[in-house]
Order: sequence, then structure tokens, then C-alpha cells
Amino acid sequence: METVVILGGGPCGLSAAWELSGNRKNVVVVEAQSSLGGLCKTIRHRGFNFDLGGHRFISKNNELINKVKALMGNDLLVSERISAIRLDGREFQYPLSAGDILKQTDIMFVTRCLVDYVYQALYKKLRDSPDTSFEDWVINRFGRKLYVTFFEDYTHKLWGIPSNKLSSDWAAERITLLNLWDVVLRLCGLGREAPRTYTKKYFYPKQGIGQIFDYIAREIRGNGGEILLNARFKRFLLEGDRVKGVIYESNGEDQVINCDWVVSTIPITDLICRQDRGGEYQEASNAARLLRFRSLRFLNILIDMPEIGRNTWTYIPDGKYIMTRIQEPNKRSPYNTPDGKTSLMLEIPCSYKDEVWEMPDNLLFKRCIEDLLKLEIDIEDRVIDYFYTAERHAYPIYQLDYKLHLKELFSWIDAIDNIHTCGRNGFFKYIFMDRAMEMGFEAADIVDGKNKTEA
Repeated sequence: METVVILGGGPCGLSAAWELSGNRKNVVVVEAQSSLGGLCKTIRHRGFNFDLGGHRFISKNNELINKVKALMGNDLLVSERISAIRLDGREFQYPLSAGDILKQTDIMFVTRCLVDYVYQALYKKLRDSPDTSFEDWVINRFGRKLYVTFFEDYTHKLWGIPSNKLSSDWAAERITLLNLWDVVLRLCGLGREAPRTYTKKYFYPKQGIGQIFDYIAREIRGNGGEILLNARFKRFLLEGDRVKGVIYESNGEDQVINCDWVVSTIPITDLICRQDRGGEYQEASNAARLLRFRSLRFLNILIDMPEIGRNTWTYIPDGKYIMTRIQEPNKRSPYNTPDGKTSLMLEIPCSYKDEVWEMPDNLLFKRCIEDLLKLEIDIEDRVIDYFYTAERHAYPIYQLDYKLHLKELFSWIDAIDNIHTCGRNGFFKYIFMDRAMEMGFEAADIVDGKNKTEA
């Protein structure tokens, strides 16, 4: 029986393990943390549930949807999101509506946006205006007024670098509106099928998004698969162009798993940098050090009141506030909080070991409470408790030259026959949860010899 080592117990790794264990492979999942779910785990504290960020399960893949529905049964709810953008003391509905924009601004603002768009469209026809950076891409399609109003500060705060230093690939993947006329058509109730970011109804488990992966882990173990927690990958044992074993650390001691295949969903930079230095690895190691991830700290607040507001989440673009998004978890599932209580989860972008990452919990809490009060959310006297979670590798940063470094890493990996990398961190691509799960199933097919790796 073939042994397959899965590095990482997030959505992609667990999906691969689920499929492979069901296909009679000897599967071993190696997870560095003490719990499963990766970026989609749920932390449970005093009867409250907090996800790592905001998650919802939606997909155009009916086979995947049906698989998860069969797995979860009555524990999978259908929820409806209400979201907004909080800017300059005003709250804009999202998706945008014409009446709301006019109510919150005025006809002059909309006219200026249209004039800027027309100017940019004409400029692009007369002169070459390449989509090199995020800033280029947005201005070329929306005009400068909308870019400055809704994108510039938020993007800088989220990524920690100016938007003219961020690759346009980020915009092309994540901003689904193609141009300002699309916005105008939607404001008038016309236009094409709503893109994914406009989807309002979604699936969500009763006890947080991590419940999906708790159930998948149960299936893996039921199929005979093994899941190792607190097991940190160290390096491969290589023999020619194949991996013959994986070394991991557990309880301070090195352990070895002999294997036939490795599916890696851990950060591709860690996969490379933890190999031997020098010689054939040097170029790949140098490239790995030049790729960066954005980190997040999450402030989870338990609150003695039934509700804060109507929004599932609210974006905070303004750079003077430390958080980028505020979420109220019981708007996703009423089971996320005890009866009569609510909670807030604040997403705070940072870089690993920077000032925000290292800020003492009490000082960061004080700063967040002050910011919430400025946003007219006064909860200080109703706080039951609070705690932090954090994710070092939250978002791959698409710097302008990231593809060059990534190509070097994939060249090294492709030279080894029995390694496959996938998932958000393993593929260095900001994908949604459903796509991460699909990539896990595709990885299982590759191990089974059913198809080839994704280009």
C-alpha cells in the first residue's frame, strides 16, 4: 500500500487526505499546530465560536457542494450576508445600490467618478497604459476618483505596501467588476450575472467554518488515515529525483515517515527554506526568502448584549483605524454565541514580528476599543472577555516581481517526481476555500495517476 504524507491540515490538505484515505492509500497528515483547519479553523472559547477571519462556503462546483452537504447533514445552515463599507462616517451598502450611493454622497460625486472614468478610457486609447501594478489596473478600469476613495488606503493597510508596488494580478483575480460601466449597470439593476463577491446566500456550519474540517478529519481517521498534530515539518530525505521520507519534529525529537508521495500545502517558502542550504538548493532558497506573506491578528471580543448591528461584516478602508474588517459571528450562525450574547471579531493586518504583531494584548485591545468608539460602536462596558488569535501566513503578497521568484521555486519542486504543492500557501495564490478543497481532490487524482499537475 502506498504511503502519502500530507503536509498541512487545512482545507486543501484535509481534502486530499479524505480522498486518498478513501482510495485505500496509507495517509499521514502532518500538522504543525495543535488543531486542524488551517486558515479555516474555528476557535471555541466560553461557549463562543470564532473563525480565523470571515469564511463562507459557496461554490459553482455542485459535486463539491453535494459532498459537503452529505458530510454535514443538518449541521450545515444556509445564511445570508449583509455587508457594508464604513467610510468617512458613512456606511455604504455592499453590493452597491444607486439610491444608497446618492443618499450617502451626492450627484456630484457620481458625476466626478464618471468623468474620471471617461478620461481614463480615452487616455488608455491614445497612449499605452499597461496594467503593471494594482494601482494601474484599478485606475485603468475605474478612474482615479473611485480608486482614491475606495481602494488606495484600504489596499495599503491590508498589504503593508503601496498599491503601486502590488502586482495587478491581485486586482485581476479579486476585483470582479470589469469597469465602471459594469458598476453603473448594476446600480440601475441591469448588467450580467452577479459575480462571486456579490453572492448573498451561502452555506455555513452551525458551529463555525472549522466544523467542516472536524468532520472531514473524522472521515480520514475512519478510513484508517493518521493525523499528527504538533508535528513540524523539517525537511525531506531525497534519493535522486524522489522523496523517500519526511522528517518532522514532535516533542522535541525528530521522527521519520517513509513515503511514496508528498502533497504539500504548507507555505512554499517553508518547504524550500527548510531544505539543506547551498549547492542545488541555493537559488530556490534565495527566491523563497524574497517571497512574503501578510500576517493577521484577530481580536475576538465576547460581549454581554444580544446584537451590535445588522451587518455580517463591515469593511474599514480608512488608514487611521487599525482594523480592516469587523465581523459579528452570530450573523453567520446563531450557534456561534450563547443566547442573549454577541461577539465581534476584528481583523488586524500586520507583518510577522512587526510593531502590531508584537504589541502587548492589553495595548492592542485598548487601541481597538478606541477605534470602535470612533466608529460609533461603544461596547467597552459590555465586554465579558477577549482573546487573540493570529496567522503568520494569511495572504501571499503579490509584489511586482513575485512571479520570477515563484517560478524558481516551482522549478526546484518540479524536478522532484513525487512532490505536489497546492492550496493557498502551497501554491502561493489567494484562493477561496472551495478552490482549496478542489485542489486537494485534484492532488489526490495526481497521486492516483488520474491527471497531471496544474500549470
